[in-house]
Parts: sequence; structure tokens; C-alpha cells
Amino acid sequence: MAAIKIENRKVNGVEEEAKLDFWAGKETCWDTCHCPEMIKAECPAAKYQFLPCWEIEGTYCKLDDRGATGRDTSICEVCQVYKKYGDGKPIRLKLFGRGLDTMLKDLEKVMQ
Repeated sequence: MAAIKIENRKVNGVEEEAKLDFWAGKETCWDTCHCPEMIKAECPAAKYQFLPCWEIEGTYCKLDDRGATGRDTSICEVCQVYKKYGDGKPIRLKLFGRGLDTMLKDLEKVMQ
């Protein structure tokens, strides 16, 4: 996949400086974690590659079957991907409302 260049813009209220794809030159989280194509196709980590997965709300690995909102980053702290590329920096979500949890809530509304 070609690197994605993002111009200065706001994404959900967060100013993002122009930068290349975070995953350029790195093994992506979905490859490291062996995500099936079906998961990769829907996971925001693959859709918004200008941020690392641990900074995106609602990635597949942040969800569980007990109604998690996708904001709990405790799983990221023990993840091999974060340990390899996170440089020990504190985890702070930067992209909201684009995750699988949001898509599921929208689908539930339509089904009602």
C-alpha cells in the first residue's frame, strides 16, 4: 500500500500535522496480530493509517463482548505492537467516532 500523506487538518477536532503513513517501514498491527481480512477491512487501524492503532478509539482489539466502548487502552499496554513501536510514551486516544463500536451502534439504530 502506498504511503498516505495527510495535510494539516482536523480529524475529530485533533489537529494533525502533515505526515506519512505511521506504518510506513513497519510491520502493521493487523499483520503482527494475524487479523483476518474481514476484521482488517472494518478496523479503523487499517483505515486511518496516519495514526498508530493505540491512538484510535474502537479498534477491533479494544472491543469485547461485554459492551466495551473501544476507549480502554489497557490491552494496548501489554500488546506486542505497542511495545515495539510505542516508545514507552503514554497512550492517548486521538481519533474518536470512527471505530467498530460506533459502526455497531449505528447498525443497532437502523435495526430498531
